[in-house]
Order: sequence, then structure tokens, then C-alpha cells
Amino acid sequence: MKVRLLSLVSVVLVLSIKAYETKARESNDARRMAIFEPESDLVDGNQFMFISPLDSLVAILSESKAVKEQHVGFAGITPKEYRAFETLKETAEQEELNNLLTHHSPIVRVYAYRALYANEMEINVDYETALMNDTTAVDWFSGCVLMPSSVQDLVSEGFID
Repeated sequence: MKVRLLSLVSVVLVLSIKAYETKARESNDARRMAIFEPESDLVDGNQFMFISPLDSLVAILSESKAVKEQHVGFAGITPKEYRAFETLKETAEQEELNNLLTHHSPIVRVYAYRALYANEMEINVDYETALMNDTTAVDWFSGCVLMPSSVQDLVSEGFID
């Protein structure tokens, strides 16, 4: 009888400690969620630098090593870069896309040109001329084919939709 009573007390004690631990964890999670800013980065320990959705799309594209089409690789997956391009094409304004034609990343320049072209928007003539003469090396990835190319080639010879 004493063993059963001791076992029961032990189980109740363990369950109450577990409940207290869970409650403490949930209250910490709630506090963390209140502080979390989904579209900002902490800068200098106190200030927040807000990142626009456009900036995050451009960051994805600028980190890419190649201009990627909708289906790449043996499995024909849609890469995150192409999904970012699709979102960029749907959300960016004409002026924003034209400004991206001078971006430091050749990948971003190609995708911005494609977005302007696909949306039948006005393309800044000076920027377009610069792209047509831009011989910066860029890899192009479509299907299972990874080919060395240039900004000039990808802009002037068209692309796969």
C-alpha cells in the first residue's frame, strides 16, 4: 500500500513539474513573439532596419549563381530564384524594375529586364542599351543544361517562358 501511494505521489509530482515547465515555456514563447519583427533586422543592438519585400526578393536573386528557368535539374523542380522572379514580376512597379537594371548583380539585371519585358512595361532606353552591350559572364540553367552565357546574350536573344 505504501509503495502504491508513493508511486502515485511521484507521478503527481512529475506531472505538476512538467505542467509548470510547459507553462513557463509557453509564456516565454509569447514574449518572444511579441518582440519578433518579421520584416526587420536588428542593427546596432537597438535600431531596426526595415527590409521591404522587394529587397528580400532582390537578395534571393543576387545570391544566385545562375539565371534559372522554371524547370531545372533532372527532376524539373522550380527553383527558389524562379519563384522570386515570378513574385518580382507580379509585384514590382515599372520604376522599381527599371532601377534594378543597374543593380550590381548581373542576375538581378537579367531578371528585372525579363519582368519588364513580360509585363510589357516601358524599359529605360539608356539602361536597355547598356544591357545589350553588357558582356558580364552569367550562367544560364534550364532543364539539365547549365551553360555559360552573358547578360548581353540573355537579354538580346530572348528567353524561355
